Amino acid sequence: MRIPWLPVLWACFLARLLFYSSMLPLWEGYDEWAHFAVIRAMAFQGQLLPPRDGPVPRDVEASLNLAPVPWEMRRLPPPALSEDAFWLLPPAERAARQADFRAMPREWSGEIGIGGLRAYEALQPPLYYWLMAGVLRLAGGLSLAWQVLALRWTASLIASLAVPLVFRLGALVFADERVALGPAAIVALMPGMALDVARVGNDCLAVVLFTLLTLLAVREAGESPTASSSPSVTGVALGIVLGLGLLTKAYFLTALLPLAWILGRRAWKPLVAAAAVAGWWYLRNLAVTGTLTGLSESVMLRDLGAWGVLRRAPSLPWRTAADAILFSHLYFGGWSSLMVRSWMYHVFYVAVFAAAIGLARRWRERPIRVLAAIYAAFWLGEFYNSLLEWLSKGLPGSMGWYLYAVVGAEVVLCVAGIAACLPKRLQGWAAPLGALLFAALDLYTVHAVAIPYYTGMIRHKPNGAPGTLHLLDFRAVGAGGAFSRLSTFQALPEAALIALWIAYLAATAVAFRAALGARPAGATSARAPGSD
Repeated sequence: MRIPWLPVLWACFLARLLFYSSMLPLWEGYDEWAHFAVIRAMAFQGQLLPPRDGPVPRDVEASLNLAPVPWEMRRLPPPALSEDAFWLLPPAERAARQADFRAMPREWSGEIGIGGLRAYEALQPPLYYWLMAGVLRLAGGLSLAWQVLALRWTASLIASLAVPLVFRLGALVFADERVALGPAAIVALMPGMALDVARVGNDCLAVVLFTLLTLLAVREAGESPTASSSPSVTGVALGIVLGLGLLTKAYFLTALLPLAWILGRRAWKPLVAAAAVAGWWYLRNLAVTGTLTGLSESVMLRDLGAWGVLRRAPSLPWRTAADAILFSHLYFGGWSSLMVRSWMYHVFYVAVFAAAIGLARRWRERPIRVLAAIYAAFWLGEFYNSLLEWLSKGLPGSMGWYLYAVVGAEVVLCVAGIAACLPKRLQGWAAPLGALLFAALDLYTVHAVAIPYYTGMIRHKPNGAPGTLHLLDFRAVGAGGAFSRLSTFQALPEAALIALWIAYLAATAVAFRAALGARPAGATSARAPGSD
């Protein structure tokens, strides 16, 4: 019997995301507590657009003083403690903190904290928060831990749509559904992708919308313009999706130039449609902050203006910025900034270099050029954000996990490029090779980095890098003790986490098997309607 690989792969990706969202400690997701505070303000305080400096709820503030906080928040004043410090406490003190967390009055969810923390993520476009406010209203009677988990699981459900979308993108580019399973399987196995979307935060929706935008752009690029240069149904849909994306994340602005190039004279109506959907938000930013995006770094540098920022580009250490983006894209273990050894990242650099050589050989193919334009434009946005970070905070880099917005373009380009570098009889192994690399990275980081750190087996070194797991460290906690510690401030009990872990392992194996099934009998070239 023929296996329906796409729904199987979709289910595998969802199973992996549910494990990640349940395993991550409270607030370990990037800026998670601030995203949550914005959703709370919308759900229970009737604020459609909360103020940028609004206070956080009392229970959120209390949780930061009881549960261990991510490494990036280690400078919070006592009694807040990082994961490193928390697991050094005596067992009785850890148990007392857990009991106080479980006993927090439900009324605190409607009260304002007094510690001065601000829900700074209110500067983000509102679409994701409006959607999640409805979910939070349904979960309003649950504990804080369950509310967070409900939002994480919802994010996982939304983000799981990326797999069928990447599959459709691959099928359009390669004109072969069997080959298209490869890029979809790679996405399902990326640990950085799971960490980015299986949390409370707007990336889950942004990744899906950007992938859909990419798919529609490739499809529209294959259509010949009519004499009147009017857009097709796909072009109108593209404008609406772009507008929804602009109401989700400001980085959708990077799509404007490549779409204008792709559509040519047909671009104006989709762009007008996008402006009709989202233009009000950016006009509001200009009125309130004097900047288009409203991002804090842009506000800090608004007196310079965009041209003034660009004039200072030579001061940015570009190689360091590129490394920071790529490292934090491939694996950057949540807000505790967990990383692996540099040689592991550089293995992927070799694959990227090979893909670039192969893509040069396939440059005549229009789908390749369309995907490359979208991907390159996003990288320009990453570098511009690096420049903002450098000029405002002295940090030479940007958030590499943002690149998962263009993960569809990224994996399809890499598979196409690496295949072009291989002998004809080996071209079908490009996707399985990528899946193998990411599956190995995923299994290693979960079991030798993330879980050991979240359960106190390892801690950060003085230079900020996570320590190495040793046998004695593992024996001191044990496998059973690890899951018990993971459940300390979580909604799910230990047994449920173990069940999700088993499902995660099975899903990882099946997703890799799907990638092995993505090998065609012969070489496949990227092609789509409208190819040169």
